[in-house]
Amino acid sequence: MMIIMSVFFTSCSGFEEIELTQVKELKVKNISSGTIDFSVDAEIYNPNSFGVSVKGAELDIKLEGIDLGKTQLGESFKIKGNSKETHQINFNLDISKLSITSIPKIISLATSGSREVNVEVNGTIKGGAFLINKTFPVNLKQKVPLQL
Repeated sequence: MMIIMSVFFTSCSGFEEIELTQVKELKVKNISSGTIDFSVDAEIYNPNSFGVSVKGAELDIKLEGIDLGKTQLGESFKIKGNSKETHQINFNLDISKLSITSIPKIISLATSGSREVNVEVNGTIKGGAFLINKTFPVNLKQKVPLQL
């Protein structure tokens, strides 16, 4: 039993950082009177030889320099060992929280059709394996296709 426990804790000590490597697409899902619903297809890399459960994320998202606010991961999911997987993260934007100058820009971007936009994602992702949980930083800035 002691050997099993030592192997378990030795393998966990090498828990490497999972990483948000790419945002593949930003989708406008719905526009209503007070909110715009978005989703991002986020590619996440797990360099570990074992599967890691993504248990949480708190992300600040900016679109063309406009702060869309914080989003949190709704459902947890697992990423296989030594793999990159794409997962959809949904969030909504309360238009009333935007500055008056930002609202026309967001509506124009959301209704302009398919094109590439600058997206910034900053925050943290919480991952866990076995009995160990870690929080990893996210800092990503790239051009992303915008889809309606």
